[in-house]
Amino acid sequence: MRTYGVLLLAVIALSLPLAVKGETKDTSREKDLCLLYQENCGSRQDSIQERIRRIKAEIAKGPDVYTEKELSRLNAMLQDYEFLYDKLMFGPSSH
Repeated sequence: MRTYGVLLLAVIALSLPLAVKGETKDTSREKDLCLLYQENCGSRQDSIQERIRRIKAEIAKGPDVYTEKELSRLNAMLQDYEFLYDKLMFGPSSH
């Protein structure tokens, strides 16, 4: 009986890393709903530079993840944030 318990424990211990690995999500193919629709944001507060980086990363996912309309929305957001960043950094006379 003791051998059975040790064997069972060994099987559980060896399968644990596989179970944990199986639970990891591939977020590279998920939409960023916080960025796109202001949903599930929690207490996240990005700087303008970070927001620009996040938008660019989402746009790079392309049509595999986003619809054409969503990509258009992300591109418009990127233009708005880049314009705002430019005005904050260089003043109103830069454009």
